[in-house]
Amino acid sequence: MSVDISNIAEENHRYAVHLATLENVITYKNNSYEISNISSQRNPFESVDFWRNISLSAEVLLKACLLKHHVPCFKKRAHAEYGEKVTACTNNWLKTTLKALQIEYVAEINTGTVSTALKSAETELFTKLSIDRERATLISQMFYIIIRTRRNRNSHFFFPNQSRIEISEVEILFLPLLNRLEEIYTS
Repeated sequence: MSVDISNIAEENHRYAVHLATLENVITYKNNSYEISNISSQRNPFESVDFWRNISLSAEVLLKACLLKHHVPCFKKRAHAEYGEKVTACTNNWLKTTLKALQIEYVAEINTGTVSTALKSAETELFTKLSIDRERATLISQMFYIIIRTRRNRNSHFFFPNQSRIEISEVEILFLPLLNRLEEIYTS
């Protein structure tokens, strides 16, 4: 039995929306992310969950953009020839990519880090879609701020100083990034 990942970009887009809206701080409608009217008062663990999920949402959405626009972000993970086999029955580009990488099992798919995905976006996706240099640079800068301030810090350890939801940070950094990525995804 094989797992068909033909619609992996769409599935990851849906997952990114799910992660971004999970704590009801952000809403998603009409292909746009907005601040919810719900209070940002959360217990410390819920706040850290929000930061982790919103950061992961941006990464997953970036990878969905890459895949939708046929920019490879997979590498082959060595010694992972186990579990379910993988196929892309209705996605010829992805089928060709998996074959070129000699990936036969789901476990062999390595999607890399947000930094490697961002490098693929900078070198291939942004030029492929003719995204102007200023906009591309801004997307990269937003990601690097998130990587340094939220992403890894909230993913692997609990820090009490990260346990508040700062709506201004969401409005200034995360909403513009998610909405720019959404525009890229839907283009």
